[in-house]
Amino acid sequence: MTSKAPPCTYFDTPEGRWTLASEFTTEDAANQFLPHITRDSAADDLCLGSSSGTEPPTTSSSGGMRFSAASSAMASGGLMFGDASPLVSSRATSAVTASIPKSNLHMLANRPTQVSIFRMGEEGTASTTGPSGKGGGGQSTEVHSKGIVTKSTSAYVSRIVTNENLARWIVGDCQHSAHLVFNAPRCMAWVGLQPECSGETLARLDLASNTPLCHDVNGATRGDSRLDVVMGFVQGNIIWYDAVSGKYARLNKNSGYSPAVVCVQWLPGSATLFMAGTSDGCVMIIDRTKDDFCVPALAHSTRRMGLDGFEVAQALKPKSNPVAFWRLSNRPITCLAFAPDARRVAIGAEDGGLRVVDYLSEVLEDVHPSYFAGFTCAAWSPDAKYLVAGGKDDLVTVWSSSPSSSSSDHALVARCMGHESWVRAIAFDPVGQEDTYRFMSVGDDRLLVWDFSLPALHRPRAPLCPVDGAHLEGAPGAGDGPSELVHPRLPRAAAAVLQPLVAVAIHDSPICSLQFSQDLLVTACRRGVIKVWKRPAAFDLSSYI
Repeated sequence: MTSKAPPCTYFDTPEGRWTLASEFTTEDAANQFLPHITRDSAADDLCLGSSSGTEPPTTSSSGGMRFSAASSAMASGGLMFGDASPLVSSRATSAVTASIPKSNLHMLANRPTQVSIFRMGEEGTASTTGPSGKGGGGQSTEVHSKGIVTKSTSAYVSRIVTNENLARWIVGDCQHSAHLVFNAPRCMAWVGLQPECSGETLARLDLASNTPLCHDVNGATRGDSRLDVVMGFVQGNIIWYDAVSGKYARLNKNSGYSPAVVCVQWLPGSATLFMAGTSDGCVMIIDRTKDDFCVPALAHSTRRMGLDGFEVAQALKPKSNPVAFWRLSNRPITCLAFAPDARRVAIGAEDGGLRVVDYLSEVLEDVHPSYFAGFTCAAWSPDAKYLVAGGKDDLVTVWSSSPSSSSSDHALVARCMGHESWVRAIAFDPVGQEDTYRFMSVGDDRLLVWDFSLPALHRPRAPLCPVDGAHLEGAPGAGDGPSELVHPRLPRAAAAVLQPLVAVAIHDSPICSLQFSQDLLVTACRRGVIKVWKRPAAFDLSSYI
């Protein structure tokens, strides 16, 4: 019997060694004060396997975070993972899943832990009052050793926990430290990282019986004593939460529109507007300050959509949400990625189409088909000249997408080959080099590091002739006719191939989240293990800051 390989604590890139600074589980961080996640209560939405009875790691070999574990089960989102693999059912699981449409259940199983890393900003003052949840009277406050607890009368949110030292992290010596927000079973948690990467849980929103599928932190409001987080759920619910004040609002309550909210992103520079993609192929722009929610008739359309399909709802009520509503596909919207020009958004879908939309004028500009199957993630280069996406074809694909060029110039540039399973997340390194783009991708197999430079690519020898893409769901040509918006799908031999610089297995389980800051990299896996990596110490950041 072979022994298990030790956990990876570093990986090397051309500029130096990335080292593991912290390693912890979502449960340990969320339960730092007032534990609420146990082996029995964590299985809320869907239970997969059973507890193996082994304690999850709570510290890294490099002396990172230390949290007290409250459960021996490993969980990610609403999923419980153990050594056993068969699907098991229980009364608690059945009670919750009975209220979820069957078409949405697979979304829950495929949207594990998501992590956001950021810095709070230069300005802002801390709130001196205790947190207060939406719902009015009937709330009681209890003081615990490390947190202030506010109980909520809401049937959706059970309580809000705020660290008693939160003010120090906002206006004190720690305000410029790195911060993490992530989903754990039935809660959202906010963790602050000290310069030495030791952490402290700052706030937690406990949910009664739900776990977020996705979330996003608003970069436009982090400098004025606020931390706006929007969350999407498998039941179709959308919640806005200010982690500093403890206030929250359920934005589409009793709307009658319940497809799973698969991805959410705040609009660049906006303090109130965000975009949400749903499992029925629709995209909404929502204003968190509006209480009314009026679903347009377009939401219930059964019309077959091609890859070039783009329907805009008309006559939306000006004082209600959504402020914009589009229908793009008959399959789930899987990812949203805003371009640095703050005008275009890339929208990936299960039908194998990556759409580029000018969201200010509501115009579909380009559609890039996958090699096969659906897209799962996308990212723009910092100068908005290139768009990369990964999916279920095990490929990362690069397209030219300069805003100054015509649509005909937005062509496939290279296919990046190296993954052996689905690609789950892609991120560009904000610290780049001249004429070279560095990005990383993670999947169900490992982390890959890529360097992309247009002059260094080898031109393909095969002619650039498109191949039949009728196998793609909704592809033009299957009754829809040709479309100038949909770019041709090229064979493998007709596209330049890019090989990874580095390929390394950094987690014991499939990796599902990847994000950069200026000096850190954070990754997370399906078992709810989060790792924080430090940039090579010898790498000079002064010329890039």
